[in-house]
Amino acid sequence: MLRLSGGALTALLLAGCGPGSSGGGEAGETTATRAQGGGQTTTGQHVQGTRGVVFNTVSRDVTLFDPATNKVTGSWPTNAVVRWLSNEQHYWDGESVWTYDYPDNELQAIALNPQTFEVGKRVPVGKGPGHSFVLAPDNKRGYVNCAEADFVAVVDPVAGEVVERMQTGAYP
Repeated sequence: MLRLSGGALTALLLAGCGPGSSGGGEAGETTATRAQGGGQTTTGQHVQGTRGVVFNTVSRDVTLFDPATNKVTGSWPTNAVVRWLSNEQHYWDGESVWTYDYPDNELQAIALNPQTFEVGKRVPVGKGPGHSFVLAPDNKRGYVNCAEADFVAVVDPVAGEVVERMQTGAYP
């Protein structure tokens, strides 16, 4: 489930962040894109242990909630500003949620631990901002746009490094 409110909140159900899921919302998987009553996902499958997570960009923490009841169950600090996750893109590699951050206008691809919400890897990319990060279907490469420098960076998630820069037109 993705919600954006005033540019300060991004929410995501982490039902898809399990060993057999992609985090990309493919049909038939348990990735929840919208909570429905009784713990049902939009694919109609019951997901035990599903929790809702709201990434708070200003306070740099997450709010946890039960999507069946919409009740807040806790909060947790994080060491990054999670700016964008979408059920339309593949971001789960089986271990981490991949996205991006750009502290001090320095764009980085980041791997977030879905249990602790701490960044496990930071891959420097270039001058920010960026607008999205997506993993290839095989999880061997990730792509993040570096808008200020007019390129798309190709990231090796295992090595934690940029392996290629593809030049683009202005502000990809």
